[in-house]
Amino acid sequence: MKNMTRWATAFFVLNGSAFLALGGQGDARLSPEEVAVSSREGLPHDWAVEVGTGVQWSNVRVGGQDGYTLVPGTLTAALKLDDVSLEDRAGGILRGYSEFLFQGYGTALTTSPTGASRIFGFNVGPRYNFVQPGWKWVPYVQGLVGLGFADSNAVVDKNGNPHGLGEDTNFSFGVGVGVRYDLNESWFVRGGAAYTHYSNAGLSEPSHPNRPIDALGPMIAVGFRL
Repeated sequence: MKNMTRWATAFFVLNGSAFLALGGQGDARLSPEEVAVSSREGLPHDWAVEVGTGVQWSNVRVGGQDGYTLVPGTLTAALKLDDVSLEDRAGGILRGYSEFLFQGYGTALTTSPTGASRIFGFNVGPRYNFVQPGWKWVPYVQGLVGLGFADSNAVVDKNGNPHGLGEDTNFSFGVGVGVRYDLNESWFVRGGAAYTHYSNAGLSEPSHPNRPIDALGPMIAVGFRL
């Protein structure tokens, strides 16, 4: 009986030591900073909602002709498509995760060569977020395509030069770059620059010549993870 007690005691001591050793090795995989970032990016948040605004100036592509000032307001729903593992070093500087964006917008044209005052519509497209251990700032790139509806007020001046969009219904595409800062597990802010193009792809020509809008400027947003 004494021998059995000794063997049982030895068994539990050895297994307890092994368990503690393995647990200690597991904790050593990540630094405290890496654990903090992992906890933020590993949250089971599939959706986020963002409200944004900014200012853009055009026409950046045609040397300042037909200058517009655009003040957009955006409401964006972002669906998280994948996750990032900070324990996997394979990604290097490209380590991160992707989202798909659903965006509605309304844009005031505070300066316009034709008297047009607004564009509203929707966009969809991907965004990629770059995540590194210990970073509180998360850089991103994104691309969007969609439709925009404007009061185009297309005109032709006395020299025969067209001004303004050719018609009210237009295609849009844009790209953006910037950085996100996580305030806590739910709230974040985002700042960056965006380029946006509006055009009807020449569908209104030749009866209504089309002069696209190409706008560039800073954007900011605040968001909440659902």
